[in-house]
Amino acid sequence: MKKKLLSVFALATSMFALNEATAQNRYLDEVFTSVNKSSNVVYDTNYAINLLFGNPNPQIPALFTSSPVWSENLKCDIYSPEGDTLQNRPVIILSHTGSYLPPLVNKQTTGSKDDSSIVELAHRFAKRGYVVVAMNYRLGWNPAATSQEVATEQLIKATYRALQDMRNCVRFMRRNAATYGIDQTKIIFGGQGTGGYIALAGATVSERADIESNLKFLRGDATPMVSVDTLGDWTGIGGVIPYNDPADASVSSDVNMYFNFGGAMGDTAWMKASSKPMVAMHTTRDPFAPYNTGNVIVPTTGLTVIPNASGAGDVIPKANELGVNSKLNSYIYLDPMSERAYTVTGGINNLFGFETSFPFEGSPWEWWDRPSMQAKQSVLYRDAIPLPANGFTADTLSIKTNPFMSAERGKAYIDTIAGYVAPRIAVQMDLMGNMAINDFALTSPQAGASIDIQDDSTAFMVAKWEGAEGLDYVFMIDNVNGDFSDPLFATSISSDSIAFTESTIWGLLTTMGYNVDDEVSLKWTVMSKNASFGKLASQAFAINLTKRAAVGINEANYNKYITLYPNPATSTVKVGLDANAKITDIQIIDILGRQVKSYAGFNTNSQEISLSGIGSGAYFINISTQNGGTATKKFIIQ
Repeated sequence: MKKKLLSVFALATSMFALNEATAQNRYLDEVFTSVNKSSNVVYDTNYAINLLFGNPNPQIPALFTSSPVWSENLKCDIYSPEGDTLQNRPVIILSHTGSYLPPLVNKQTTGSKDDSSIVELAHRFAKRGYVVVAMNYRLGWNPAATSQEVATEQLIKATYRALQDMRNCVRFMRRNAATYGIDQTKIIFGGQGTGGYIALAGATVSERADIESNLKFLRGDATPMVSVDTLGDWTGIGGVIPYNDPADASVSSDVNMYFNFGGAMGDTAWMKASSKPMVAMHTTRDPFAPYNTGNVIVPTTGLTVIPNASGAGDVIPKANELGVNSKLNSYIYLDPMSERAYTVTGGINNLFGFETSFPFEGSPWEWWDRPSMQAKQSVLYRDAIPLPANGFTADTLSIKTNPFMSAERGKAYIDTIAGYVAPRIAVQMDLMGNMAINDFALTSPQAGASIDIQDDSTAFMVAKWEGAEGLDYVFMIDNVNGDFSDPLFATSISSDSIAFTESTIWGLLTTMGYNVDDEVSLKWTVMSKNASFGKLASQAFAINLTKRAAVGINEANYNKYITLYPNPATSTVKVGLDANAKITDIQIIDILGRQVKSYAGFNTNSQEISLSGIGSGAYFINISTQNGGTATKKFIIQ
């Protein structure tokens, strides 16, 4: 379902307030109050670009400067809920931002697993009952390169190495599942900013051609910038030393689901029906990664390093269309974060476009202590060498695109990110517990039923469906080609059936402009709901309704059966009589009783007339019938 039931959402979330469950649910809510953390756990060792290579500073030992690569211990922090007795828990792996360079060196205030946003998000998910891994990955490229081809190659290789590191972090968690108490079948990866590039590549890159045949990532001589034979594949298998230390192919690196906040996808051609489910959050005016599709540019040089990269605004609609997110889309999300997201995206599920108060803001979830940041003059590299870095410059540049930065604001965004992602993880990973809603079917009126409707307050049309204890429902009617995103009629009910007087259905059809003996095809469905989720019936039923006139109507009662559509009207109005009598004459009377227009010579139950030359205001339409009856109805001309 591409669209959310926008007009139904408020109805679904506002009705039955007293019936909503108040209990906290693991994986959806923060059910733990504190978190344990294991710091600097080495998950892999691999060859990394040496930023000190060739440095002439005599105070740096030659051991650190003589080789273009070095063997780096890749570290992560592992968070878990304190006091948790469950040992088979899903795991979320988080990757930070930073443009593949150390913090401050990248002229940013962020760039490691210790970033405030990553630490805060890790705590939010661990308190919900997840094991959370905040991972570092290999860094290194030259953002000052003046050749576009060179810059692109260095950046794509940096992303590729980080993609391999993510896979090896997954392997580490699987090998140590018993130690950390994780469920190996439920692994989720999330990336922020630069980490978002890793997440989107991880969800979609799945074959050699994605890497070596993509025109964006070929050199001028048509050779691939990334050679799988040399660097290994996207899962870390293969390659040659000193470019890759091959991973253990016997341990799966598969990830079940991905999410990102910020970042972009190198090429949406990577996406296939077999890609992994993905949820994305992105500021709509991100100056660094396009929200839709556009070029990724290095701010310091102005070079385009990734042409036509795609952000969340284009990636998620395509994922939904391909069926990648079919399980995620089997539910309707009734939480406040989803409600806000739907209003921004026009009802697209699994996409949250953040509309920030500053026009060039990419990471409103980041924050840092400005005085301490400004005082920094170096960053420790390779755990031993102070690398010169200007904290004042990093602070100045970062605040330009995050001018309202504060811990309170950043945490509010992190709260929204966790609140938006958590219910979708619960759906995809079958973690909903008692909030899960079983599939259900409509029963009657059956698909294809033909029903005659009379203006009768004592006759009823009854709709029934398969119900379940503890659920509420929203009943909806829409046009036969509608998608229930803006239904013709919707109402909430707490039982598995609903009864309407035929006069109610008659009024609905009249409002739609239908007259006696007009058959209209509509369809109906039901959404079942609890406190957090909704689900539509397995199939909507199309039915055929026909207004039928009552027999033997007294002339004095014709006023009840005159219909006008539209009302208010502009250039024309359609006059109808839902009775066994034909219209012969029509007059338009103003509120002072003066006739302003008349029409004659009809013999019909329905007639459209022109309002040309009549000014705006309130009027009455009088009709006469072939049997001498009359009727009057008030209407408005705009």
